Amino acid sequence: MTAPRGIAVVDVGHTNTKVLLFSPQLEVLAERKMTSTHRQGAHYSEIDTEPMIAFAGAVLREMDAILPVDRIVTSAHGACIVSLKADGTLAVPIMDYMSNPPPDILAAYTAVSPSFAETYSPQLPLALLHGMQLFWQARALPEDFARTATILPLMQYVAMRLGGRAVSEISAMGCQSHLLDLNSFGPTKLAVAEGWAGKYAPLAKAWEIIGTLKPEFRGDSFRGRAEIAAGVHDSNANFLRYLASGVEHFTLLSTGTWIIGFDSDAAITGLDPARDTVANISVLGRPVACCRFFGGKEFEVLSGGAPGQAASLTCAAALLAAGTLALPSFTDSGGPVPRTALKGHIVGPAPQSAEERATLASLYCALMVSESLDVIGSRHDVIVDGPFSQNDVFLAVLAGLRHGQRVFASELKDGTAAGAACLGLMDDSTLPRMTAAMRTVEPAALPGLPAYQDNWKQLTRSLSHA
Repeated sequence: MTAPRGIAVVDVGHTNTKVLLFSPQLEVLAERKMTSTHRQGAHYSEIDTEPMIAFAGAVLREMDAILPVDRIVTSAHGACIVSLKADGTLAVPIMDYMSNPPPDILAAYTAVSPSFAETYSPQLPLALLHGMQLFWQARALPEDFARTATILPLMQYVAMRLGGRAVSEISAMGCQSHLLDLNSFGPTKLAVAEGWAGKYAPLAKAWEIIGTLKPEFRGDSFRGRAEIAAGVHDSNANFLRYLASGVEHFTLLSTGTWIIGFDSDAAITGLDPARDTVANISVLGRPVACCRFFGGKEFEVLSGGAPGQAASLTCAAALLAAGTLALPSFTDSGGPVPRTALKGHIVGPAPQSAEERATLASLYCALMVSESLDVIGSRHDVIVDGPFSQNDVFLAVLAGLRHGQRVFASELKDGTAAGAACLGLMDDSTLPRMTAAMRTVEPAALPGLPAYQDNWKQLTRSLSHA
């Protein structure tokens, strides 16, 4: 392929939508972002993609004025599936994964959902499963849903709206979906029985060119070729970036609203569905063992909105000495500690200041993540990427808990976007080479940390079995 002059990444997150411009050397040259748009619909919370697509189109013209944009790559969170009519318009409104299914829908879906042995994805709360979203939509809006001709993930829908053809992609279709059998990579029995399987958009490689930017977005002075790649699941893009850097034998913690661990070596056959472990599929088509924890959301709840940077090791030592513990879980997801959804509470003197709340939240998240790493059998280096890589207390405590493992913090701000940008340099499965700047994390020298963890483990086990 002709090497791109500029690579633009359109990253549609649940919280923010960003457009970043990369040079061929994968340096960030410009970034713009907006708050992702959601609204309450008649049957469920909806994702309103129209403002985000309009924003992306306008920003792409702005980026092209800085450096000709020859390649455009879309990425998005994995928990969103889109149903289209034959004319390419929405058959039903796009569902926000934070929607809470009615009890009758939940019970009906649970009765027919695929086994863990088929999908390596357990039952999840809210509408986090693609299968749940389609199942619910088919029953809440039967006449509209019956007009569905094409089913594709969110990132490929955004790529289509920008100018590509309708496709799906393996890392997106295999992410907590209940749509793919991870043994055969074919549709699940549920998808066949419900009539969805024959409507999946054709698979394309994440780096495959599926079209060019529409004239309405290009305007009159667009300089670049504006070729659109099929796109990628955001956390898988982050994992790809470290594979491209030549790192081997590691667990990547991709942090944000969720903390998702990708382990390069763990076998998916050892995963435990009760403890929020799943298999994802890499963009190269390889199953990857993963652990998950709603870490960013739980941190937000527990900290009362105080930022991670407000935490301190001095405060952590004081909380340990006082015996203050946060026990899971503060959301509907129990993460690595089953049967604790919404049982989260504090034992011991409650934190009063923003520093204390942020520090306790950091301690709690480090304990929960360490538990998740135990579940998947993480044994090699641990790399923390994303917002939690800037939380020194979380990092130091996690390093103190992971005996025999080194912990590194990424010094690159936009791991997901950088991984997606790697796709802009590919025309086959050969990964480009890029550096991954990281710093070594020194374990926290906190007196009593092992005893604190032991006490936490004992209390969480009791809570889990209550």
